[in-house]
Amino acid sequence: MRVYLPLDVDDLEALHRTRVLPAGARAAFAVTDRLRAAAPAEDLEGLEYLATQEAATAAAARGGRVVAAVDMRDEHVTDQPDGESPSAVRVSGELPQQHVASFHVLDPAGERDVDADLELSWYDATELALVLETVS
Repeated sequence: MRVYLPLDVDDLEALHRTRVLPAGARAAFAVTDRLRAAAPAEDLEGLEYLATQEAATAAAARGGRVVAAVDMRDEHVTDQPDGESPSAVRVSGELPQQHVASFHVLDPAGERDVDADLELSWYDATELALVLETVS
């Protein structure tokens, strides 16, 4: 399952240094059944976009600017139906860098304008050092 994980500089530095984010439960966002029900006219690409926007909003709220698109095994992803977002999930276990598909950097930095989508720059998973340089 593809999840969208809000990251801050500390997360990025740990990933760069050890090639893995430590085990533990983390808030993330994904295409869930609740998101499909909330946006029935959207195709998969549109639903993934909505989940990415939610992750970017969460990253900005905690002072971060980065969302990692990460491929996780389903058993490491738990739906969060009590969350405010219909795409809210929790991921558990270690997150090896090789499971990262891409990085998305909030540009410019700042909080979400509720009337506009966040602008995100796309980076390949191999560009972690550049992403870290960009947001540090």
